[in-house]
Amino acid sequence: MTDNGWNWARLDRQGIALVEETEATLGADIVLAYGQGGPAADASILKGFESAALTESELECLKGVEQKLGIVAVAYSRAH
Repeated sequence: MTDNGWNWARLDRQGIALVEETEATLGADIVLAYGQGGPAADASILKGFESAALTESELECLKGVEQKLGIVAVAYSRAH
């Protein structure tokens, strides 16, 4: 994520629940949802996190969430 153009996705309760379910399914510490029209995303919240290493099936799960919600979703894990 950079500071030029990334915004938080605007999600309803069902969207939030789906993102939370995805976090649990993937075993990720956090899944962030980016989209158009939301408030500007702040890269500073990612300190101490790195992109999660996902298997191909986990990546397909994440892609399914993106398609269903019309967002870009990124799974993060705490940096070691």
